[in-house]
Amino acid sequence: MSNSRDLTVASFNLLNLQLPNTAMYPNTRRYTPEIYNQKLTWTANIIKQLDADIIGFQELWSAKCLVDVFEKANLSDDYTLVFIKDPDAGADLPNWDGIAVAMAVRKPWQVENWKRHKDFPEELLLNKRDRSLQELQNNPDLVDETEDEDLDSAHEDEEIHVDIKKFSRSPLEVILKNADRDDVPNFHVFCAHFKSKRGSRLDREEYHHPTIDFKSHKDALGAGLSTIRRTAEATALRIILNKIMKDTNTPVIVLGDLNDGQFSNTLAILSNQPDFRWYADSTAAASNNRNDTGLFPAINLQQLRSLKDTYYSHEYKNVPEVIDHVLASEEFYDYSNSRFWSFRDMHILNDHTDDHGKDKIKSDHGVVRVRFDWNKAEDE
Repeated sequence: MSNSRDLTVASFNLLNLQLPNTAMYPNTRRYTPEIYNQKLTWTANIIKQLDADIIGFQELWSAKCLVDVFEKANLSDDYTLVFIKDPDAGADLPNWDGIAVAMAVRKPWQVENWKRHKDFPEELLLNKRDRSLQELQNNPDLVDETEDEDLDSAHEDEEIHVDIKKFSRSPLEVILKNADRDDVPNFHVFCAHFKSKRGSRLDREEYHHPTIDFKSHKDALGAGLSTIRRTAEATALRIILNKIMKDTNTPVIVLGDLNDGQFSNTLAILSNQPDFRWYADSTAAASNNRNDTGLFPAINLQQLRSLKDTYYSHEYKNVPEVIDHVLASEEFYDYSNSRFWSFRDMHILNDHTDDHGKDKIKSDHGVVRVRFDWNKAEDE
């Protein structure tokens, strides 16, 4: 058994784990009891293979399903399950409107608190006013005082207003402690599932508009809606993270199906693009303002030490890429002065993605597992 302070985390998209004979999406075939049992068995085997302390799940329709999985794996006594709704609040295990995220936490790690984030934080304001360059030149105080003296970046933005107030799928925040070790700090783990790249469907009002031909442009409009929502969700979660991470040494992990690659705008916003250390004397990864709130993508940490570049967790339109992520704060980064853990390795279980099948027994996503070794900076 590993050191009780070591930490293994994983992200697992369950691909519509729902109870048998129970509705999912309008055009999705319901599972038979036989298919449901096969899906439980396959999912339980993956969980045992992961051997992870913390597992974040996506695409869960019912809490009862995850309870069934851990019973099937004979791991119910080892893990605490955390959902976006409290099972103790009612007589039955909760369901929710659509798919949701959840988390499993293994002893000795213990849930101190948890929170569902549905509403965007009040600071999330995607608004920009239309002002001429002359107006900005005459009144430079109309823009952020931290802007560069060059007003190009202020003038390039014409009027923008994006009105999104909620996450389409609520992120789950869980605060964890080590029940066996007082020297291990409490830390926050977020499980998220952002809007996919698949275009949103137009509402009936636009699709059948009497005078404007929205229908001919539904692919472009749908893709635009999806991208705007995913970007807004990344921004909202980044604001939530800033409040926890700024000027603190609070360890934070974000994991989940973020539906974008590590070099996307989505990940750039969410990670805050921390500095990596490229040579021994570099001070880039030392504690500074950017790394204070930055998150290091595990896929980048793995690729920096790997001779192969064959990592992928999902394939969309025949393009394989990593869209299921584990992001870790500087308290998990090898070269940080604030380090408690160091990155050991990342592994993606993805052999099953080629044959997940019409019955959806297997997931169409690879399962990402990342290991961190307890390695406090002051212990060196």
